[in-house]
Amino acid sequence: MKKNIISYLVILLSILLNCSNEDILKKNIISNNNPAKNFKNLFLDLQINPDKVNLISSQDRDRNPTAIVLHTTDSDSIKEYLEKSILNKFFVHAIIDKKGNIYKDFQSKSKVYRLIPKMDKYSVHVAIEGKEDEILSNVIQINKISEFIGAYSKKYSIPLENKDIASEKGVFTHTQAKKKYGNFVDMRDCGGEKLLASVLISLSGKYSPEIEWKDRLSKEWTFRREDPKSNKPKEEFTHGRSITENPTTILENVEKDSNSHIPEDYRVKYVFDQNMEPTCIVLHYTAISDFKVSLKVLEDRRVSANIMVDKDGKAYQLLDSLNHTARAAGGTNNSCIQIEIVGKNTEELLANEPQTKKVIALVNELSKKFGIQISNEKIESLRGVFSHTQAKKKFGRSVALVGKDFDPGEEYMRKVIEATGSKYYNEEDWYDRKSEDWIILYGDFQP
Repeated sequence: MKKNIISYLVILLSILLNCSNEDILKKNIISNNNPAKNFKNLFLDLQINPDKVNLISSQDRDRNPTAIVLHTTDSDSIKEYLEKSILNKFFVHAIIDKKGNIYKDFQSKSKVYRLIPKMDKYSVHVAIEGKEDEILSNVIQINKISEFIGAYSKKYSIPLENKDIASEKGVFTHTQAKKKYGNFVDMRDCGGEKLLASVLISLSGKYSPEIEWKDRLSKEWTFRREDPKSNKPKEEFTHGRSITENPTTILENVEKDSNSHIPEDYRVKYVFDQNMEPTCIVLHYTAISDFKVSLKVLEDRRVSANIMVDKDGKAYQLLDSLNHTARAAGGTNNSCIQIEIVGKNTEELLANEPQTKKVIALVNELSKKFGIQISNEKIESLRGVFSHTQAKKKFGRSVALVGKDFDPGEEYMRKVIEATGSKYYNEEDWYDRKSEDWIILYGDFQP
């Protein structure tokens, strides 16, 4: 609550310092005393290599823009930002620097640049120099941002609101776009929600905080959000420990008694969804260094895994059947056996040889029993052995999407896959990895 109050006080102060909507309109939206300049002038001023400029590509726009998306350069200078953008085959329609200078593509109405694949065809992308808090304290710059957005809103009838990004109409931050559609390189904030609030309110628009974004808690968003205040009762468990009869296992590499029954205390309580015929395996780590605590977390969140490997190298079948789908990695659950590995991080897993040997033995055994090829090349085929990170980068559907490798770690995946005598594929060699058909795009930079 205190954090929210401070944020809104910052916004209010910014608005008081800025011109009102009426003042901006009186300036004819983009002040004639400081007109927008062509990008060519900026390239010359910054001495950007003409060969790099020639790498900028665009497509023809077949409709007028209906949305504006704000981006911030963060700690990059404009020259660094532009050069990185061009190198990674991205570009924006306008840049507003710290002095309030506006540089733009005067053909932005008709050009589509690559930046947010699912929004590019109808969006104008505006980059603002600096970090959000710096921009909010820069009266000249924030006035120019408001003038620019006011001008485009008026010219193309773009609503001054951010509630419904799926409508393809409004003014949004890149952060909101990432959470809705994915297609990002990393999940850092970009565009600034406080900044957008300040601008929209100064233009007599309507700003909606994240919790008020349309259908924000639905599964239609790539970056899922759980409602901590939800009064909706949790699903009732239907299977597992003390609910269904103690099952037997067909695996040699999991703990069992003389009659092949799995240990009752190590079963997970879960909600049965459906049966499957396994064609792939997904490896995870628990991020917790204790088996029973990990089990409780799975149950509390109503998620599950088929198998969990403890730190002592013992493996336990958690579900009643390997043919039951687990809730673990969106996009793969209906086809993949999910294996959780108890450990805090990748380093802890790599240092635990008994546990790693058990994981390798399980992968080999499951591969033979179900005819699963041991390859991490093509996750969209749902045939192979993959990391949870690879599943997230391809399919999203998680409350934890950061764009970096962490679950269980590609170094660990290499160790497991190569130990089976199979080929490990580096990320750049994953099938079609550099296409836009991934939730998390390949690369190190995105405007």
